[in-house]
Amino acid sequence: MTELLHTELIEMRENVRRAVESLELCWRCQNVSECGKYILGNLVIVWLCEGCRNEVEPSEPPPRPYKKRKRPKQAW
Repeated sequence: MTELLHTELIEMRENVRRAVESLELCWRCQNVSECGKYILGNLVIVWLCEGCRNEVEPSEPPPRPYKKRKRPKQAW
């Protein structure tokens, strides 16, 4: 194993600290992961992991079919 300088050890410690602080407990599945804020019912902010957020968020509805409109005949 190579010897690490004091500054390298401090940098490693800070990197680990940042990674641990970014973890949250998912409100839905109760797993510890990198979660993001999600507003539930326009009232409550909860933390959801990416998988749960994809399940909860409504997917976009399919595009409506284009209806060709008939132009009225012009009287010449």
